[in-house]
Amino acid sequence: MGAATVERLAAEGAEVWAIDVKIDMAKALAERLCSEGRKVHAVRADVTNVDELASAFTAIGDAAGGLDVLVNIAGGSHEGDVSELGAGDWDRYFALNVRSTALACKHAIPLMKTSGGGAVVNMSSISGLKGDPGWGVYNSMKAAIINLTECLAWEVGRDGIRVNAVCPGPIASERMINSLDDAAAMTSKYGAACAVGRLGRPEEVAAAIAFLASDEAGFISGVHLVVDGGLTARTGQPCGFDDRDPLRADATQTKP
Repeated sequence: MGAATVERLAAEGAEVWAIDVKIDMAKALAERLCSEGRKVHAVRADVTNVDELASAFTAIGDAAGGLDVLVNIAGGSHEGDVSELGAGDWDRYFALNVRSTALACKHAIPLMKTSGGGAVVNMSSISGLKGDPGWGVYNSMKAAIINLTECLAWEVGRDGIRVNAVCPGPIASERMINSLDDAAAMTSKYGAACAVGRLGRPEEVAAAIAFLASDEAGFISGVHLVVDGGLTARTGQPCGFDDRDPLRADATQTKP
């Protein structure tokens, strides 16, 4: 979804700085898009490292002189019941999902004020809206991002900065497919659980992000936009990542 978002924003004419700890992947993406006439730069930083994240934004600010859009996509998940998790599990994924988002906003907002305003789009999940047994860490972090988004929308709204979040459902990303023990069976099951009868595509999440970042969403702030093919429109519909979930009662346990 990160790569798809870089591609979409670059296609819209934005000059994009892609921050990634996997710099080789980011460079390959940037080089390919630049060869197509886009403006994309790769910046290496581990978003869980406070100093590296700050340095990345300093470098971007020095190069660009300001910032119009920030998209926070970095994140990760961890499997385990709350009763089984240790402090390290919570600390690691809080840093990856929530703290990185908050600190990226902290560093980006002054650059947006320099530019006269801007838009922030944070990556949450439908897992931040409902409970999934065995996914307490992930669900808690994604719920925190929704609340953080609402707080920030009020803190910086008078500065001309809008803050929103997207909540994807099951998306056929490379990461998701690789995490499934039986990819064909599970993608079929997840697709059937969605009102539209299929999984989402990374480009469709990127399109939602691009909309929230655009001037067309100028009166939208503090919302979380669900992009899940209608999965959560069904009352009580589980997300289905745990073998205690009815959605996947006949499936093999997956490991993310």
